[in-house]
Amino acid sequence: MRIVGYSKEYTDQMLAIQSSYEKDHPYAERFTSDDLKNPLLNGRGNILLAINERRVLGFSRFLSRQNFSRVHFHHIWLDINVADSPATNLMSLLFEASLPLISESTNSFFPAAGTRICVRIAESEKTKRDFFSSLGFTRWKDFNYMERDLKDEVVSYPLPEGLSMSRLRPRKEPEIINYLRAEQSCFPDSPLEYKYLHYFFNRPYWKKEGVILAALDGKSSIAGSVMIYPDRLNNEYCFTEEIFVVEKWRGKRLARALVSNALDYLRKAGKRKALLSVTSDRLAAKRIYEDAGFTTTYSKEVLSVEI
Repeated sequence: MRIVGYSKEYTDQMLAIQSSYEKDHPYAERFTSDDLKNPLLNGRGNILLAINERRVLGFSRFLSRQNFSRVHFHHIWLDINVADSPATNLMSLLFEASLPLISESTNSFFPAAGTRICVRIAESEKTKRDFFSSLGFTRWKDFNYMERDLKDEVVSYPLPEGLSMSRLRPRKEPEIINYLRAEQSCFPDSPLEYKYLHYFFNRPYWKKEGVILAALDGKSSIAGSVMIYPDRLNNEYCFTEEIFVVEKWRGKRLARALVSNALDYLRKAGKRKALLSVTSDRLAAKRIYEDAGFTTTYSKEVLSVEI
């Protein structure tokens, strides 16, 4: 058995392992052939395969997310799957082989507070939780996945005076950068990168129906926004994600107005459910979503270790 880098000839076997794992753990992290194009995989250089006589036994993959502040961490989102679970020895080999790649992937990053390796784990993934815990990973926070039935009435909240609602579909570099400036100011602990957003805006489900509802001031600057796009498995379900309000406009109920506008937009489009995720440390945001009718359907805990 040997650990090697990703090779296209092994894609089907790798995805078969992933598909089998998802059948046993429906809320586990998803991974499809389309995800291989994600630039945060570093041209698929962040994927390792465990091979024995041309048979894939397991694989590791990680997304490298850079930060742009010295007070926040870079985040590496890691996942490891093996064909014959539980095979913790093989998982250990894949983890150890991934560490040099993880270090290399952050060499050119902006100086930050450090690097944190993270794994998102669903409730059913006991073997994976025990494995990472044995390596020193500890609970950091939870991701709460919420949904709202769109047949229910939407409570309307007006935009603050001086703002107007606009629909954006950024395509050109200046448009994407303008959006990123606002987004990164609101999420300094986990900012999006240009290369990822450019990739995201070219994904089929975004190009088909994706839109950003943005509240703009008199100078056409973004005061807050919500990103809307369909679930790739069910077109009647739509995500309402990346909800943010820039500092100047906070405390004016703009977040509630953005959520109500998004829900009303989806109702008029004939969608059935709105979906979103929020981390357990964003308590104020979660209260707004619950007041808007969202309920938590499941959660994933995040285990992390600093390197």
